[in-house]
Amino acid sequence: MPYLVALVVLVGVFCLVNLILIVGVIRRLREHDEALAARSEQEQNRRAILSEGEVAEPFETVSTDGGLVSRDRFEQPTLVGFFSPGCTACHEALPGFLAMAERFPGGPEQVLAVIVDENGESGAQRASLEPVARVVVEKLGGPVTSALHVGAVPAFGLVGPGGTVMSSGLRLDQVLTAASA
Repeated sequence: MPYLVALVVLVGVFCLVNLILIVGVIRRLREHDEALAARSEQEQNRRAILSEGEVAEPFETVSTDGGLVSRDRFEQPTLVGFFSPGCTACHEALPGFLAMAERFPGGPEQVLAVIVDENGESGAQRASLEPVARVVVEKLGGPVTSALHVGAVPAFGLVGPGGTVMSSGLRLDQVLTAASA
C-alpha cells in the first residue's frame, strides 16, 4: 500500500512538472510569433529603392563595357534592377528580369542592371545580364546604390528623365504593375 501512494504522488509530481513546462513552451512560442510578425511587418515596410516621384541623387560611374552611366543620362524610362551574387531571391528574380529586359523599349540602353558585389563573385550574373542591359558592378554604397537609396536586393525600379523614380519595388511585377497603371 505505501508503494502505491508513493507511485501516485510521483506520477502527480511528474504531471505537474510537465504542465509547468508546457505552459512555459507555449509562452515562448507566443513571444516568438510576435517577434516574427514584427519582423515581417518591418520587411514589408522596407523600401527597395526611392519611392515613386522621388529623384535620384546625382551620380556617375562606368559600366562593364566602359560606357558612362549617370543620372543625367536617363532620358527615357529606364528599367533598373539591383542584384547580388550571394542572394537566393536575386537568382530567382533574374530570369524574369532578363525576359523583361529583352522586351523593354529602347533595348539595352534603357535597361540598367547593378550587381552589388562585395566579394568579386559577379561573373555569372554579369555574363547573363550584359547582352540585355548596361551592367554596373559595385559594392553596397557605391554610386548607383547610394543615389537610389537601395535598401534591399533584389530591387527594381523604373526611372524616368532626370532620375525621377516612376515606380519601384522588391519584386519586378510590382514595378511593372505600377508603371502600367
